[in-house]
Amino acid sequence: MNALIDFDVTLNPQEPGVTFKATGLTDTALSATLEKIVLNSVTLNPVSDAAKLVAGPANALAALAPGVLKKALEGKKTVDIPLDKPLGTDITINGQSVSVKLTSPELGSHDGMLMVSGTFVVS
Repeated sequence: MNALIDFDVTLNPQEPGVTFKATGLTDTALSATLEKIVLNSVTLNPVSDAAKLVAGPANALAALAPGVLKKALEGKKTVDIPLDKPLGTDITINGQSVSVKLTSPELGSHDGMLMVSGTFVVS
């Protein structure tokens, strides 16, 4: 059953892009900030007869959507992404287990790549 006012939505690009920037790191979480949203336009295509009557005003509002979304979120929305275990690894050397853990991790970049540095504790 269709709604009384029914639209199909067309996005440009069809699959909007989102760019995150890593902004912080602990041994249990990575913080990331939403840097950029690639969404140029939103178009509402009327499906029902009632939608055809309000398509003009609806599309005027839809035209504002990308700018409103970008203004509200770009550079402002930060999330913490939990790491399922602390940063580090266990290595077996000659039958002995050696644990390497990263403490005081810091984020950086090198030649456009994400770089993680810090102090390693070996036990």
